[in-house]
Amino acid sequence: MIVEILQRKIMKYINVFTSCLVGLLLMMGISTAFSAENSQELNYGMGILNIRSQSVAQSFRLTLPFFVPGDIKQGWQTFAHANWTNVWAQEKGYVLDYEMLDSSLGFSYGFNQRLGMGILVDSRSCFGGEMDGFIQGFHDFFNIDQNNRDEYSKGMAVISAYNPETGELISQHSARELNNSGLNFFMNYNFIHSNRVLPALNIYCVARYALESPDIITRGNGLDLGLGIGLAKRWSSNFYTYGIAGYTLFDDDQGALQKDVLKLKDQLFTGLFVMGYRMSQNITILAQYLYSTSVVEDLTGLDEPSHEVQFGLKLRLGEKTMMNFSIIENIINMDNGPDFGIHLGWSLEL
Repeated sequence: MIVEILQRKIMKYINVFTSCLVGLLLMMGISTAFSAENSQELNYGMGILNIRSQSVAQSFRLTLPFFVPGDIKQGWQTFAHANWTNVWAQEKGYVLDYEMLDSSLGFSYGFNQRLGMGILVDSRSCFGGEMDGFIQGFHDFFNIDQNNRDEYSKGMAVISAYNPETGELISQHSARELNNSGLNFFMNYNFIHSNRVLPALNIYCVARYALESPDIITRGNGLDLGLGIGLAKRWSSNFYTYGIAGYTLFDDDQGALQKDVLKLKDQLFTGLFVMGYRMSQNITILAQYLYSTSVVEDLTGLDEPSHEVQFGLKLRLGEKTMMNFSIIENIINMDNGPDFGIHLGWSLEL
């Protein structure tokens, strides 16, 4: 039984890697026909706010990082990101009330204008709600519905399960059981990066090995894989758009001990659309919309797609340093997403 499971897993990864390799070679073979390079950074601009999804269940395992053409520059580069988000979700069967710090530190190396690779260490830690008072006051000031959050104590870090019929508390877990971390390896190739008609185009892949998995699930200790295709287009001297389509394949070790509180899916699709307006040579305003399919089954709210919006700035400090700041909000589905969040990012060309 164990041998059969291992064989299936090995064949699955071989098929995925083979398909990616074939697609990569084909696209490399035709990319030169569309290069028509006039300027190395014609379509790049200052790039996007590199904020991966902060939605609840997407944060348990590999959450695909986002790279557009121009993000991985030639030579060495180091970068760091931190996201502080508040999570509040209430349905008849559960209450989620906690905050999360999602941080990452990475290094990349670009061999030339097209090929680059790097490593990234990520960590997510959950704790009590330091934002609770601010958010409730904000909602009151603008007459926004609290969604019952004002009926619960501030500063909680809990995951509570209730009987949907009676409202009786069934179980309660500390949100700290969601803590997790991982080591990521990524590769990127820019197929078109300076064409005056076509948008810049890149493809990248990510492999993540979990260093720490959430205590409430057993799956996630293996190797998760992700694939992304990015676009960047300059429409005028100041206006840019970016887009990314992503696919993630999770390790699904069905032979693990069944202590899972949540029933998780083994794949995820994501889409990111970004608009950027360059106010000056060193400042760009960005608005981003991130869509993610659900990764949880049979749990109201969490089994629906997440919709996240991000508004922020990218600032160039000198020739080699970039900083960015953003606020994060969920829309449409209020359960599977951050109630409010703040993002800070930094990168340095070495």
